[in-house]
Formats: sequence, structure tokens, C-alpha cells
Amino acid sequence: MNIYIKNNMKDLKDLYSSGESSMIIDEIVDIVLGTKCGYIKGLGYGPKPNTTRATQRRTAELEYSQKIKRGSLENQKSQKEDQQSQVQDQQSHIQALNSQLDYVVARQEDMFKKMQLLVRSSP
Repeated sequence: MNIYIKNNMKDLKDLYSSGESSMIIDEIVDIVLGTKCGYIKGLGYGPKPNTTRATQRRTAELEYSQKIKRGSLENQKSQKEDQQSQVQDQQSHIQALNSQLDYVVARQEDMFKKMQLLVRSSP
């Protein structure tokens, strides 16, 4: 740091610390270092705003992330459709088995009735 800046900053700090000055820290920094383009007025001396290159990189990262998520979403939709199709196939199969079971039960009841008739008609 240059000696002039160091001495100027020390003098202003002493003035600030003694209570003789009502300047805030940001004003002291402005006087000692000057203001630079790129700092955001009203936000103090935080980080500089994103450069175009950084913004472009972040945009590319977000677009890539969005593309991945879209692909994942489409994959999940496809899986859901496949699963719904499988459920419908299984429900159809269950209905067919229930129909067969009803037929078998009806045949058993019919055979049971015939056996009862045979037993009653036997001497």
C-alpha cells in the first residue's frame, strides 16, 4: 500500500475514532481509495457484479441443469406410462382369472347338485 494512502487512512481513522468526524467507514474508504466503476451504489463494498463471461457461464450451467432435469422428467413420464400400461394389463388378467374362477365354481356347484340327486335316487 502506498505511504500517502496509509497515512491518509490513518489520519481519517483517528479522526473517526475520536468522534470528531461523523463520516462513516464507506465514506472514509471513498476518500482514501476513491470510487471505482463496477461497484454497486448503495450496497457498499461487497463483491463486484458478475462479468459477462461469468454470467454466460452461469447461464450455460443453468441451461444444462434444466436440460438434464427435463430429460429426467421425460424419463419419469415414460416410466409412469409403462407402469400404468402394466397395471391395466394386470387388471385385465385378474378379470379373466375371476371369470374362470366363477365358471369353475359354477361347475362345481352343478356337479355337487347332480351328485346329491344321484345319492337320493340310489336305492
